[in-house]
Amino acid sequence: MLKDKWVITTTLAISLVLAGCSTGDAANTESSEGATASSTPAAAEQIITITNTGELASLDNAVSADNSSLVVLENANEGLYRVGDDGAFELGIAAEEPVVSEDGLEYIFKIREDANWSNGDPVTAQDFVYTYQKIVDPATASPNINKLYPLKNAEAINNGELDKAELGVEAIDEKTVKFTLGNPTAYFKDLLGTSSYLPQNHQVASELGSAYGTNSENTVYNGPFVVEGWEGTDLNWSMVPNEAYWDAENVQLDQINWEVSKEIATNINLFESGEVQLTQISNPYIEQYAGSDALVTEPKALSGYVWFNQGRTSTANVHLRKALSTSFDKEAYVDTVLNDGSVPSNGFVPSNYAYNPETDEDFREESGDLAVYDLETAQAEWETAKEELGIETLSIELLTSDTETSKTTAEFLQSQWQQNLPGLTITIRNVPLKSRMESTTNGDYDIAYGTYTPSYADPIAFLEMYESTSGLNSSRFADEGYDALLDDTRSTYANDAEQRWETLLAAEETLIAENAVNAPIYQGANANLVDPSLKDVQIQPVGAAMYFRTAYVEE
Repeated sequence: MLKDKWVITTTLAISLVLAGCSTGDAANTESSEGATASSTPAAAEQIITITNTGELASLDNAVSADNSSLVVLENANEGLYRVGDDGAFELGIAAEEPVVSEDGLEYIFKIREDANWSNGDPVTAQDFVYTYQKIVDPATASPNINKLYPLKNAEAINNGELDKAELGVEAIDEKTVKFTLGNPTAYFKDLLGTSSYLPQNHQVASELGSAYGTNSENTVYNGPFVVEGWEGTDLNWSMVPNEAYWDAENVQLDQINWEVSKEIATNINLFESGEVQLTQISNPYIEQYAGSDALVTEPKALSGYVWFNQGRTSTANVHLRKALSTSFDKEAYVDTVLNDGSVPSNGFVPSNYAYNPETDEDFREESGDLAVYDLETAQAEWETAKEELGIETLSIELLTSDTETSKTTAEFLQSQWQQNLPGLTITIRNVPLKSRMESTTNGDYDIAYGTYTPSYADPIAFLEMYESTSGLNSSRFADEGYDALLDDTRSTYANDAEQRWETLLAAEETLIAENAVNAPIYQGANANLVDPSLKDVQIQPVGAAMYFRTAYVEE
């Protein structure tokens, strides 16, 4: 399960007079046998409103990869494992721990008899078979395909070499599912707790086809909440308790209203007026709340970075990518743009996230600084790039989402690059997150800015993004040597922890130091304004940002 150093769950307290909450459009919990509900004053209205910085793109976990969608998906659905109140994974809809074969290749799970979908259908083994076959099907073009590669034949199926029926997942009976892996995978149980491994109701999803997950009505749920009032483009929606959830008696909140609001100043005003009980916050407002009980900050395994479209002539040049990667001041960025506890990062895999299995050394420390702010080196790379491209000046575009932080990030990078690389002109395109994702997927960009938070604690969660077959690899980077390194970690060195670790280190060096596929900027932190009456919201450093299964309002 998650390493202890990353088992961090914040018990939030958020309290405002809830009578002013906008309605929008619309504890320690173990098994059902042993669960005990938190003591909650009956007089407290169990309704909260929170802000979301991005639109909800889809409720289909086969095609969703953005943080805004995943936090909703993981509060409305549950896999074989779920996040416990101590931040570690615990049994979810699995009735018991699996039977695992001696060679570590087979896992047999029993599904809870009382695990049901919100429409009353039982959760079955066939739901897992259907969903995972859907994700590996090349026609789906799932951005999450790499996370299923531990399953036998997953990669070959996605490459069109085998039929999806050959995938290593099987329904033994209605409530028993068997997984067969291609190679032993130490973190497989952690994967089963992520959004990529959430099941879908096979009858509903197969009937709806591509319409599944496009709105709240075209989706069914097996987790603590159901989504209401989202028609596919709405900027607000609600979540209410799922009466069919096996642990429904321990869900305290009656309603969570989600409001997409991208302006921090607006969110603060909503919080101060009592209309919102939880909202993200960033600089310069963090300084204003220093020392306040309402300000809650926690470290997060989030990497903020820019990446380059290698399908374009200019950004296909490695010297241009290296010049851009090393020509902006990261310290100044986190101090002036964020100032929320985030720290500069000179590698893609964050610190305090993964540790050497033999020495316990931090991956980031061991891998070292791979992309450092170094103006002299940057300008030398810029001169080489101009010579190879046969240019003296260059104009390229930086694409970001239209959140406030994304906009200020783009402006900071534009200023730094134009000042430090004479002859370079940067134009900025800010668009809604869904449009940014579509543009990068379609290759309609030069440089893009974004963030990534993995759903489990292993370096490969970051590094596999840039495999040539990855649905998240919008950079168009394709390197056989890099792919081979990651393949070795899953096969040749699957049972050799130290050699696997060394191979992962080599992969990051290939990705960042040698090829400058992306330019790391910072490692993020969670910074939120919360009202002290909201208890037991689970803030996570890995995976979805927050879970509300155990949350309640105290009077």
